[in-house]
Amino acid sequence: MRRLADLWHRHDRPQQPTYPTYEAAVAACTGDSYEHGDLVNVICAKTYRYRDALSDVAIATRLNPTSAYSLCGLLASIGAPEMIYVIDFGGACGAHYYLARAALPSPYKLRWIVIETLAMAQKADAATTSDELSFSSDLRAAVDSLKRVDLLHTSGALEYVSDPHDCLRTLVSSGAKHMLFNRLGLTKGPRDVIGVQESWLSENGPGDLPRGFQDRQVRYPFTFMPESSFYEVLCENYDVVMTFDEPSAIFPVNDEPIIGLGLLVRLRR
Repeated sequence: MRRLADLWHRHDRPQQPTYPTYEAAVAACTGDSYEHGDLVNVICAKTYRYRDALSDVAIATRLNPTSAYSLCGLLASIGAPEMIYVIDFGGACGAHYYLARAALPSPYKLRWIVIETLAMAQKADAATTSDELSFSSDLRAAVDSLKRVDLLHTSGALEYVSDPHDCLRTLVSSGAKHMLFNRLGLTKGPRDVIGVQESWLSENGPGDLPRGFQDRQVRYPFTFMPESSFYEVLCENYDVVMTFDEPSAIFPVNDEPIIGLGLLVRLRR
């Protein structure tokens, strides 16, 4: 959907349908969603290829801004060189973990739990679980299983859950010392903007479409929640450390005032 950014300032762009509820948007997806097998399989295949590339010291890794911000969030959460406990909400098949593991010196150990849809968590867990990395579809259970949460990381995920307001409250109640919201899409308007996003299968996950997959368009619901509502919940327990512009996860929805940003926050003592 990044190509839609070129249409942002055009007055003749087609009107995009919006929906009164998330359930109505799901019904309009005609079989596609983040649980769809094609999407899960492509993202997992891309991630394993990305993991292998990161482990090859002969390949110089060029970070995009999203990856760089993610590493900054991790580094900000580091205390003594011991175990770092991370919840990666919406972390797909673990791409952020593999980048962190490649960047951190070996004395730093990770306990990294990716929270994903049931389909994605089961697919990734069967193939890649290790002493450091595991997958779950239950955020509350994952938080309870850790001794502490040094960093709760989420990138381009809050917009795609069924109820972002309830999900945000759960994230804020996690007690994580730091949280990094990356690729966050919000609206400056007074109410949720709910719609259906279309993208090419090849645009999901890191890198090009792997062999054996046929590219096609996929559709899934999204919700851009009001910026005011987001900060009202977030600032109950957290102070903002830094913010940055991150428009890569947003796209035009008619004349709605959609914004893209990222922010690193710290638990208030």
